[in-house]
This record gives sequence, structure tokens and C-alpha cells, in this order.
Amino acid sequence: MFIRLMSTRSSGRHSQITMARRDVDADPVVPADAQSVEPPTINDMGVPDRCLSLTVRADWGHFRRVDRTVTKQTYRLPPRTTIAGMLAAMVGSSRDSYYEMFAPEVSAIAIEPLGTIRTITEPMLGLSTNPDEHFENAGGTGQKTVKASYPDSTSNRQLHSYELLVDPAYRIDVAVEDEEFYRALAHRLKTGTTHYPLSMGLSEYLAWIEFHGERTVEVCDDEVVKVDSAVPGGVESVVPHEGVRTHVERMPSFMEADERGRRTTGFDDYTFTTDDSAISVRSGSVVPSQISDRSVIFG
Repeated sequence: MFIRLMSTRSSGRHSQITMARRDVDADPVVPADAQSVEPPTINDMGVPDRCLSLTVRADWGHFRRVDRTVTKQTYRLPPRTTIAGMLAAMVGSSRDSYYEMFAPEVSAIAIEPLGTIRTITEPMLGLSTNPDEHFENAGGTGQKTVKASYPDSTSNRQLHSYELLVDPAYRIDVAVEDEEFYRALAHRLKTGTTHYPLSMGLSEYLAWIEFHGERTVEVCDDEVVKVDSAVPGGVESVVPHEGVRTHVERMPSFMEADERGRRTTGFDDYTFTTDDSAISVRSGSVVPSQISDRSVIFG
């Protein structure tokens, strides 16, 4: 692990979008005026009857691939686990407390990339955080007095190349059956507030949220449907078309708390395009859904 000493500068392209105001004094509870919000019901096919729809965007983003150690490559889409953590941060849920709310039987999330997905490589300097090699200690003994440990700033820096997303933007449709969480999330989105700051993967890349309201969801009956979202767990259902290039990434989808903190319990293969093209899918192993004028697949 390394502490980054340099980061990219913000382009300011989305300065016209209002960032959510941080509500530092709020508790993760449902306000009285949000008690009337009814949580959705998710059927046996994993499709909710309604969902909350929002767009999240930033100037830069980085979702580190779990199958890479030395190279700092990024997923093109935010993993489902990352979205769950982002929404939990907005509500104010504590770490490791929200995994059951986003279990596959009681939650549904659709992810749609907006615009062209583009990446660049950015070199960054870092200090090693290995406590056995590059740490200094200061203060007391750590028993009755405070003892602080920190990286030695005089040691050699190490250069790492980070793959970064440029102007990432995603349309997220989310439904959870947990009443308190759904109501609190709806309240946060409607009031434009957040308990913790939201970022696009790394804390330096602050994110903007645009709420589109609660939407009704209907199951599509057509045999072949053009969907706008990524296709989770249904690579074999994708119908190839000339001029449409699809990409597949295997990403973490579900987590659970354990004695060490948390662990990943499920992965999914997500099929998507990087140029805003729709994907044709054959109904069967996946269930296309209609949200207003958009077609998506929940996972």
C-alpha cells in the first residue's frame, strides 16, 4: 500500500452541477417527513416494481481492479459493491453494516454508462506504508499516552502509474427492500444532502449527484430488447450487431461482514459498450425492464 503524494487537477467541467451538501450533524435515521415513502418489492426475477434513479458523475474516477496488485488499473464501470458503499455513505450507514441490505434477494441495481468511457494514465509519487520498513514513531508509549506512527517522508518515493477514468458519468437505478434505508436514501436524494462526502472511487475525485426521482419499473415482454444499461451475468444473452463493440468485465457484486471486516461473496460478468450504444439482449437468462423511455437490466 502507498500514500499518494500527487493527484490530477480538476478540470472543472461539471462546476455547473450542484454538489450535495454534507449534513455533518445528521444521524442515519429516517426523517419524519420521509416516513410516507413506501419501499419497493423485488420479484423472483430480481426486478423491482419501482426504483430511485440518479446520475453520478465526476471529473476523474478510479475503481481499482481487484485482480491487479502492482499496476493500478481501473474498472470501466463502478462495481456493484462500490455503488452500495456510495449509497450507504450518502445515508450515513457505518462500515460493514449495510451488506445485507444489498444482498441479491432484497436489492436490485442497474448501471448505465453515459457518454464515451475514456481513460488516461497518470504517474503519481507515493510513500510506502509498510510499518516494518518505512514508518516513524512519535509521542508516548501507546499505553497511557498517545503514540503516533507515520511514513518516513525522507525515504525514497516510488512512481506508480494510475489508470484514470476521464469525466465518468453513470445512470444508477437502485431498489432496496429495507424500509429505513430506502426512505433515508430517498430523503437524501430529494434534499440534495449527504452524510459523508461522495467520491468516484478515490477520495480525491469528488462526485456530483443528480436525482431523477422515483420511477416505476415494468418487465419487458419482447424476445429481443435493446437495453441502455450494462448487462450483468448474461454474456450468452447478448445478440451481436455490426458496428456495436461490447466489452466484458468481471467485477465484485456482493459482500458480507466476517471476523476480519468484510469479504467478497459474489462476482458478475458485466457486458457494456464504451460509446453509448445500446446492447441487444435475448430475454431468458436476463430480464430486461422498462423505466420510462429507457430499458435496463437489474443485477
